[in-house]
Amino acid sequence: MKRILLVIICAFSFTFGASQTKTTIGYSYTRLDSASYQAIEIGTSVVAITKKGIVRPYTGAEISVPLFFDQNGTNQPNFEAKGTGFGVGLEVPLVAGLDIGGFYIQIMGGYNLNWLSDAIKKAPSGAQIGAIKNSQTKTITHGYIYGAGLGYNFDFNMTIGVRYLRGSMNNNVQDPGEGMFPKYKTNYEKFLILLGYRF
Repeated sequence: MKRILLVIICAFSFTFGASQTKTTIGYSYTRLDSASYQAIEIGTSVVAITKKGIVRPYTGAEISVPLFFDQNGTNQPNFEAKGTGFGVGLEVPLVAGLDIGGFYIQIMGGYNLNWLSDAIKKAPSGAQIGAIKNSQTKTITHGYIYGAGLGYNFDFNMTIGVRYLRGSMNNNVQDPGEGMFPKYKTNYEKFLILLGYRF
């Protein structure tokens, strides 16, 4: 897959005239219906872009790895989140956009995959405090995503930007104590703010 992507980028680079690589770090907020997550994201992108002109079209791909460090809410009935969830993800959208004098705007579409560990607790109705059950679920969530981004490329090779992505995720959840939860789907929504260096 990586080789195919590189071949595609090289082909576009030959057509457009130049390639551009960015390495970024950012903060993201993700919602999966009733559950939300915060993450630090490390990413990179490779695009083929025209060398000259005020308006420069480009196309390529972004790869982002979110490192989740906080969880709020849960999609499991009768459970509450403890706020100590963590996990890691992989997001690979293709991008196409325009760079206009440093300002850029782009559309995005691709695939998202996350491995999440959620700390949750269950207190049956009318139960005493001793009946509260703590659990650590393991969730694999995956699906197609689409969205848009914009930002600015400075002359000194720094770049800033924001991204908004959404989609529909398939969720496979396992509780070591209770076994598998039923599979379910959730809406996916992500806001990302990033800062990077342009090579």
